[in-house]
Amino acid sequence: MAKAMPKMDARRLIHEVFTTESSHMSLDEAVADFPVGSINAKTPNVPFSFWHILEHIRIAQTDLLEYVQNAKHVSPSWPDGYWPKPDATTDAAGWKRTIATIKKDLKRIDQLLADPKVDIFAPVPFANGKSVLRCVFLAIDHNSYHLGEFGILRQTMNLWPRNRKDA
Repeated sequence: MAKAMPKMDARRLIHEVFTTESSHMSLDEAVADFPVGSINAKTPNVPFSFWHILEHIRIAQTDLLEYVQNAKHVSPSWPDGYWPKPDATTDAAGWKRTIATIKKDLKRIDQLLADPKVDIFAPVPFANGKSVLRCVFLAIDHNSYHLGEFGILRQTMNLWPRNRKDA
């Protein structure tokens, strides 16, 4: 019978995967050299813009972090509270703000995973018994899904830089 991995080894592995593995497109790669004039563009047959996708990632990621860290947090209503209004737009400053907040929350996730005082495996009583680790995995999975979507839509709109090297 295989021996179970000690919690600290599992914690280090999870942190390493979160901070160094790159099997999915990163936020930086997805938004690199994105043309500001297209941040509010919508591809045919898709009801949301490029900014909508990033703003949705931001809202969901912040919600997941607050859910396990703040007993007074109230999640947005599902599903409308997790997306900007269909006709909402932003400008270059709003685009940068959305990206900066996603990055800030990614750093918060990194700090949470690295903090030895936080038992990432333990159920959080005020979060319906969900663990920090569960919420981190949801955020990572959710971000990967939508960044992949972002990349595909960027491809269909021919918005990648001409000098981009595909992996």
